[in-house]
Amino acid sequence: MWFIKTVILSCIITLGWTLMFSVPKRYILPCLLMTAFGFGLKTALVYQHIHIVVASFFWARCLPVFLGVYFSKKYTLPPKALISPSVICMMPGIAAYKAMVSMVQIGYFGFSDELFSQMMVYLFEALFVTSGLVLGLSIPGLLFYRRRPIV
Repeated sequence: MWFIKTVILSCIITLGWTLMFSVPKRYILPCLLMTAFGFGLKTALVYQHIHIVVASFFWARCLPVFLGVYFSKKYTLPPKALISPSVICMMPGIAAYKAMVSMVQIGYFGFSDELFSQMMVYLFEALFVTSGLVLGLSIPGLLFYRRRPIV
């Protein structure tokens, strides 16, 4: 039950972002499907004790972006119009917030090894998850839309 609830809440977040990005009404459903697929897959992988960076990068971001490339070719839309709203709910807000709180606590209470290590753990988790999301977003575009060979 919690799994369905988290997927529905992530779809509500995506619905808000599709309205802010002015996505046409008939393209909102593919955005919601990509969000449900990607966020549900990430949640299931994290629940199976796969590290969140690995879950966010390949499985939970590359596969929905491939689905977004398919939908963009089907509906003749730019792929970023469909993919961008569906990726926002995957941003590591809690890890970044905890890193910021740890940094403020270091400034308030003074330096301690425990607070510094806690801050660095959360900071690097947020950085690596964000990097994984960026790579997961860019790889399908490089595979399908590159006109010249890389080498």
